[in-house]
Amino acid sequence: MKKLILAAFMTVAAASSSFANSCTTQGQECKSWARGQGAEAVGYASACTREVSACISRCKGGNKVFIGVSKAAGGGQQYPVSDCK
Repeated sequence: MKKLILAAFMTVAAASSSFANSCTTQGQECKSWARGQGAEAVGYASACTREVSACISRCKGGNKVFIGVSKAAGGGQQYPVSDCK
């Protein structure tokens, strides 16, 4: 059981590090996701575009995360970025 938990943790850790990129690249990934959201696709894509600028600003201040778009209270999932551009 411990080996299974460790393997799952290592898989998640590896996947998380692969998401670390620039605000612009994460914004493009967000827009790709938005295209599959049916009638709400345009609204989500616009929110992705706005988040790129917010991400760059936040990143330059030291908080290197892209906040995914979400209708839920508190915003969406946070994706680490390694480059502010």
